Amino acid sequence: MKKNQLRVNEFGLIERFFRPLAVNNPGSASLQDDCATLSVKKGYQAIYSMDTMVEGIHFFKDDPADLIAKKLLRVNLSDLAASGGHPRGYLLALCLPHGFPLKWLESFSAGLQDDQTKFNVSLLGGDTTSSNGPITLSIIAIGEIPKDRVIRRAGAMVGDDIFVSGCIGDAAIALKLFGEIGRAKTLKHYPSLYDRYILPEPRIGLGKLLAGTATACIDISDGLYADLNHICLASKVGAKIEMGTIPLSICATKIIEKNKDYWESVYGGGDDYELLFTANKDQRNVIENFASILNISISKVGCIQSGKGISILDQFGHEVPVKSFGWQHF
Repeated sequence: MKKNQLRVNEFGLIERFFRPLAVNNPGSASLQDDCATLSVKKGYQAIYSMDTMVEGIHFFKDDPADLIAKKLLRVNLSDLAASGGHPRGYLLALCLPHGFPLKWLESFSAGLQDDQTKFNVSLLGGDTTSSNGPITLSIIAIGEIPKDRVIRRAGAMVGDDIFVSGCIGDAAIALKLFGEIGRAKTLKHYPSLYDRYILPEPRIGLGKLLAGTATACIDISDGLYADLNHICLASKVGAKIEMGTIPLSICATKIIEKNKDYWESVYGGGDDYELLFTANKDQRNVIENFASILNISISKVGCIQSGKGISILDQFGHEVPVKSFGWQHF
């Protein structure tokens, strides 16, 4: 066995890498018990979300372990943000191949520690196991929100505006470039796109402000088109998107100017983890104020309409044929 390969048992791993992540939360019982405890404030309710990341599907084998850890935590916190919740802690499950390097786990746990500090959360518990398969990582994120303030997908109404935070398409364009020009050239020439793929920014502050203002909300994980469709199906409405209003980064804009095919990655890619939400037209000034308070961009990209389906319109009002409908899990 190589020097840095996995040599300790499950409890040795917990003691060395994960117990330090739980010391700030008494409900974790220092990871010594079968269950953790967590109380929520009076008038609040707990909310939960879970995401899994699999090597070769959601991240690459040679992505840095600390960044994989941060992405894993952030995509789960993004779900809490989409519901308007405040994060409190998380449960972690790891399924690792036999003979796994300890150095990877050291970097992975360090990445979690960094983001625990950034987002003021801590580890509450979890599980570790070994397998013959790829690295498989799961987190259950736990948050709280005032009762009856959860933002659902099913509340969008005809006439509502459609908004997105930040910029759309960077992560999907990075993945497309990986396949076309290779990973090394992408990292060299387009580092900002890779950063957006590996280090999404959960919009927790925006989500909390939107509770009580947004009629529906979702984070963009499967792609702008696919996730808007989730809202439309839940709300039993249709939608119209104006292509020219979709916010792009400077880097993405330059790439699309050279090759229009990259537009597919913008509306059909995913991994943005920006918030896509709807709100009554009367709330436009309120939402502009949210953007100012948080110092982020929020763009109106379309409107909810009656009927079914989503139309994407170009600058002349012509419907754009949709070739990519977003990430499909099966």
